Amino acid sequence: MKSSSLLPLVTFLIILSLFALALALPIGYTHTETCPRCGGNGTVTCETCHGSGKCWICGGDGKIDYMPPGSQWCAACQGTGICYTCGGLGHHACAECGGSGLLVHWMYTSAGSTTVLSIISVLLFLVGFSLSGIASAIHLSFNEWIYDVDDMGFWFNPSFMTWLFAKHRKRWARWQTCSNLIFAIYFGVLLFWLFSYKNLTQDSFFTGISAAIPITLLFSLVFYKTYTSRLEATNY
Repeated sequence: MKSSSLLPLVTFLIILSLFALALALPIGYTHTETCPRCGGNGTVTCETCHGSGKCWICGGDGKIDYMPPGSQWCAACQGTGICYTCGGLGHHACAECGGSGLLVHWMYTSAGSTTVLSIISVLLFLVGFSLSGIASAIHLSFNEWIYDVDDMGFWFNPSFMTWLFAKHRKRWARWQTCSNLIFAIYFGVLLFWLFSYKNLTQDSFFTGISAAIPITLLFSLVFYKTYTSRLEATNY
């Protein structure tokens, strides 16, 4: 067996081993800190009555003296004189920590960051490559004259990729592998950051990027090699 034919298998085993190692390690961890809003008490002073527990409109009397007789009943507290926000307690549960006095944060470990970012990048690569193939096939079906062109010229020509797809499929696959690899890594990092930045530390984020890039690169290489091997098998 040729050594080149072993490359997809060896690369696949390397990627599988890296994923297995990452999944065997902790994906995340939690840590707690004292709630800065309530100072760990779990309660905060009522903003409506400022801690008095009395209705701020009637001052706790249940009626408003300056209103005409018979209409002095305070509608805000229903005549009870009790603050309607805190129920007369003068304080209420802290909305920041839910009354626990502690903030619990779930954070990615470096292994978790690597695993999630690698999966996102690999999926983006596959989606990008597949969509490029579909787009080229559709464009070719409406422009069959491309088969008669011997040289499409400068590759910025909008029909260049379609021409490669029709006449030089290996070159097309090479172009798509390189371009979609860059696309997958860039947007993979961007999406991961946008949706997970609250759960990332600087170390876990940059460690994840450093490890996910070579994993995605290895995957793209084995994908390209497998794709071109199938082209050779079908004599395309």
